[in-house]
Amino acid sequence: MDSDHSYIPSEVPSESRSPCPALNTLANHGYLPRSGKGIELKTLLVALITVYNVSYPLALLLAGTALLRYGKLDTSSSLLPWNWRLTIDLASLSSFGSLRIAHPASLVHPNEPSHSPDPNLLENAVSHAHKDSSGSELGLTLRDLAAIRLEREAKLSQPLDSLHERIALGESALCYLALRNHFGSTDTIPISRFAIFFGDERLPDNWWQEVRPTTTVGLIETRRIANDIKNIMAALGESRSDS
Repeated sequence: MDSDHSYIPSEVPSESRSPCPALNTLANHGYLPRSGKGIELKTLLVALITVYNVSYPLALLLAGTALLRYGKLDTSSSLLPWNWRLTIDLASLSSFGSLRIAHPASLVHPNEPSHSPDPNLLENAVSHAHKDSSGSELGLTLRDLAAIRLEREAKLSQPLDSLHERIALGESALCYLALRNHFGSTDTIPISRFAIFFGDERLPDNWWQEVRPTTTVGLIETRRIANDIKNIMAALGESRSDS
């Protein structure tokens, strides 16, 4: 882990970044190797817990799944098997497959192996924002995230399978839990914050003081929000089919 956490985006994302804005942001700030390569489980766990305040079980689920699906055994450092390391490269996470994590209908990434956000998809996501309940700031609600997901999935030639549907819903839930306002009564994601995180893949301004979740984000809460998004999507789909 780099001791300097300045924002330094990759010059060659195709070689060092993934389809996941959260992981790319960690690498851009040096909480993961800036090269995006040779990442061990412990390094990934510490970064997820430290920066996003997720629980250890949730971090282990996210990081462990990535290592199991995409990990490679590094035998270069020793001839002794017990010294070998299982690592991942962020770029490898872009590969699609029935047992892979990457999937079509991402919020801001195209329906193909990708290492950078698509400007048009980002603009479309941002366009769903509206004035919050105080009328003072543009933001995305949970309903808005569900609407974005519904639009993205409606354009697929075939629906997501159950595994990738759960992954997509979980990603949207984590986005909401990490980026929403944690102070005051406006439970929205400020649009500038969303654009910075998903577009620039950097931590929003005042991350540690105002943005980082104030309570630990756990598995149960994430699953609950994911189910809420799924239910909202179903309701939106029904209302559109009736109109």
